[in-house]
Amino acid sequence: MIRIAITRAAFDAIAATHALGSVAVELEANERGERLIWLEEAWVDRLHSLRGPGESYSDVILRIAAAG
Repeated sequence: MIRIAITRAAFDAIAATHALGSVAVELEANERGERLIWLEEAWVDRLHSLRGPGESYSDVILRIAAAG
């Protein structure tokens, strides 16, 4: 499992499409207000492969959520 930080908007996009408890999340936001989530390495690799120049994991999550 790999921990990544995502924006509140990206977290909300994930929460809207996944069952409660299906994604491991830390209760407290970090100092930038981001949520810390734990994902399988394969999912992080997939997000990484979908990132464009200058995009964050949050940007990719929001782009996927908007398209689907």
